Amino acid sequence: MQSLFITLGLLHLIALASPGPDFALILRTSLHRPTALGAAIGIALAILLHATFSLTGISLLIASHPWLFTLVRLVGALYLGWLGWGALRAAWQGGEADRLQAGSERGGLALGIRRGLATNLLNPKALLFFVGLLAAMVTPQVGSLTRGLLILELFLLSLAWFGLLAWCLSTPRAQRLLGRVQRPLNLVTGLLFGAVSLSILGGMAEQLI
Repeated sequence: MQSLFITLGLLHLIALASPGPDFALILRTSLHRPTALGAAIGIALAILLHATFSLTGISLLIASHPWLFTLVRLVGALYLGWLGWGALRAAWQGGEADRLQAGSERGGLALGIRRGLATNLLNPKALLFFVGLLAAMVTPQVGSLTRGLLILELFLLSLAWFGLLAWCLSTPRAQRLLGRVQRPLNLVTGLLFGAVSLSILGGMAEQLI
């Protein structure tokens, strides 16, 4: 069982370190540390739910019902697209838009948690990742206690990674650096959100053809 914890933990850390919507959200909210830390908590809570749903069969149930999974994909794509549009608009307008964006991010811990939870939980690629990973790694012979500890491991690793990322990116030194490249960062995060959104919508369109 020890090897299961180590292998699953390493695979999860590799996935966490890969650039994606979660990283983009932390980068986007790093203008205000409480919001960024809230986003880290929200993402970790979403991963906790994904892992729980996957190990209890709920995620597999969603993925196996085309209409339900299509609804999840559509809502997720629209939400990520909305985040991408906001970032691209700030990159295009610059100046005043950046100041307005900074003000909008000062919603505190609660706003960050809501955004982090929604960004990860509504990402259908995250749902499929956990269904595939846990179905391959966790056999039916694994007991309930071990399953619970695996869920806790994934949650704590996620919280530690994104919490550390949020803290480091919101330091005064990091803020000075990010402030000088704010518009390119808005552009990159906007394109990242948009690319994920379009890839989801593209996959849905292919299934309809």
